[in-house]
Amino acid sequence: MKRIKSLRRISLILIVCTLIFMCGCDDNNNSIDVEQPEKIATGDQIFSAQNENAVEESDNVNGMRFTLTLPEFTEKYNETARQTDGILTISKDKWKVNGDVKTDSNGVEIRYYYYDESDTNFTATVEARTGKIMNIGCGTTMSNFVAQDENSSNSDMILKKSAIMAASVCQFPTDSLDVLQDIFYHTTFESSSSLWYQGFIFSLSTQENKTDSEKSVMLLRVFPVKDELKDEWKVTDYENYMATMPETGELTINN
Repeated sequence: MKRIKSLRRISLILIVCTLIFMCGCDDNNNSIDVEQPEKIATGDQIFSAQNENAVEESDNVNGMRFTLTLPEFTEKYNETARQTDGILTISKDKWKVNGDVKTDSNGVEIRYYYYDESDTNFTATVEARTGKIMNIGCGTTMSNFVAQDENSSNSDMILKKSAIMAASVCQFPTDSLDVLQDIFYHTTFESSSSLWYQGFIFSLSTQENKTDSEKSVMLLRVFPVKDELKDEWKVTDYENYMATMPETGELTINN
């Protein structure tokens, strides 16, 4: 039984890791209904100030990178996790390299990392020379995401983890968590798999397994880009999007 569970976890790691190769603005076509998170952003929370020290210019394909390394991100994640009910801290030692050094289309050498945490995994793309993060994501299977019991839903917990991840790497204050959770929630809507907010792209990537739905996976990611790419990719601004968004109680995951 332990061996089967271990193999399932390894399978999840490998499948989720493949999503980190996908463009943050890819669109797909399947849907799963999930309840809206317990906490959502209010209008006066949407305008959090960007931390100017959170990003810097880079020669990589996105033109920008985070200023944090994985160990520094882990420290910041744990600081927020300790203040958040139901969220466990993570260990610097459990980040693992996924494959050999790669080169992006601009010639910058990068490494892929993953963090295995039961039914949820973190993935990260890191510049090999600087050690600084290019993008980071929180992934799981879709079946795990929509699972719930009488007292809680997995989707709410995974969106919360994703919000803490984003707040940590983007160096937003802890009072921005509801906003960030709401942004990730809205990336699961059919019309908005990628949203831009304060210099960062928040995106949902999915991969459907048509023969075994238990292996269909999703990855909620955040990464900085230069302004020209935001315009080139035609990414919707979260603030403008919310200004036209009708109130709703359910979400739809694209795949």
